Amino acid sequence: MIWLEITHILTGGLLGGLLVALIASSVREAKLRAAAIALGLLALLALIWVGGHLLAGSAPLILIIPPAGAGLLAVLVFAPLSRPTPQRTGDITEQVDERDTMFAREEYVPGTSKYTAYYAEHPELKAVDDRLRSLPGLLEPGGRFYEPEKAARVQAIFAAVKDMTTQVDGEVHPNQYEFDPASATEWIKRVTKRLGADDVGIARLDPMFVYSHVGRGPRPWGEPIENTHRYAIVFTLEMDYWAVETAPRIPTVEESALRYLHAANISVSLARYIRRLGYPARAHISDSNYQIMLPPVARDAGLGEIGRMGYLITPRLGPRVRLGAVTTDIPLTTDAPITFGVQDFCAVCRKCAVNCPSSAIPSGGKTIVRGAEKWLLNVGGCLHYWRHAGTDCGLCMRVCPYSHPPTFVHNVVRAAIKRSPVARRLAAWGDDLLYGSKPYREST
Repeated sequence: MIWLEITHILTGGLLGGLLVALIASSVREAKLRAAAIALGLLALLALIWVGGHLLAGSAPLILIIPPAGAGLLAVLVFAPLSRPTPQRTGDITEQVDERDTMFAREEYVPGTSKYTAYYAEHPELKAVDDRLRSLPGLLEPGGRFYEPEKAARVQAIFAAVKDMTTQVDGEVHPNQYEFDPASATEWIKRVTKRLGADDVGIARLDPMFVYSHVGRGPRPWGEPIENTHRYAIVFTLEMDYWAVETAPRIPTVEESALRYLHAANISVSLARYIRRLGYPARAHISDSNYQIMLPPVARDAGLGEIGRMGYLITPRLGPRVRLGAVTTDIPLTTDAPITFGVQDFCAVCRKCAVNCPSSAIPSGGKTIVRGAEKWLLNVGGCLHYWRHAGTDCGLCMRVCPYSHPPTFVHNVVRAAIKRSPVARRLAAWGDDLLYGSKPYREST
């Protein structure tokens, strides 16, 4: 029966190694609760395996019980029992008017022509928007987490981004270089990553993801947006894990501002490169100069899936990214959308909804919006809390299980989520066990 002993020892060693890896990563991430629970599980594992070995003298077959149980669990967790569900987009036939977005509406100042014109058309929204405008603004005195010196520092970063909104487009060089799509795509991705992007994808630009009219920014308010570019180059920038861990306090919004500034630099530089080669290209950057809806375009570019919280969830960093984009007509080859279990996992997890201080993230099922099936956020409720906090919150990003650093243990969990419905439920339950189901409510 020596093969039973070898199997028993190897299985115990493998499980013990996983728990040791979990303890180590939890300590590095300052998740002491998770480290303590994993240490307790390691002690329990040792008790079961050593106890089984001691009992094997009178009943050798007892050695097969723990490895058999572990093997069955491994099959249930890692076997490809079902394909991950893709997001159903349907046929979208209606563009979004940027003037109707909450970010635009909160900027309509009473007494201005925008205010008068908009609420003459939408009187039902006036009272709600007026209540939002009556609250302190982002990074302004009165917000719960307002700190003068830190707020001034972040405002300076946003001001630098705003200065770049006039640089997003420009003259196209008259001499056009000839590229085959594969070569142009390889060059675009290489340059974008050298400029600092973490990941890059190419999508054929869906006209339904282009805003219909200007609602914010330096261009005339209400002007029709005529962006007919064929392609979108979309990239991600990682948000620092430790900064996100401070959410909803100011270091999180400072990290957002820094990523937006970096994205603006990359986008403006890349668009200039492309225009110099003789092709039209426009950068889409923060501070009121987007012409496209970045999350669905990024999904089309194969960078991730859109989760319950409305953010793009990427395979390696989850929602802990910011996005940038350039639209252009340079000939490119496109990437395909990816599916790695986000729709299925978000359906059973709900952690972002549970921890959302404004209950803006739905805890129920999806809604059909303009032909796409998605979880519909209450953006007004979200911004109401932003103004209460004085920051851009970020709690949903902080608590999302996909936001854990891409360490060995977390990558194993992500691989299992992609393959098995059992793994999705165990992962949601395990994340609550290790890190708490409402770990940050006291900070809001």
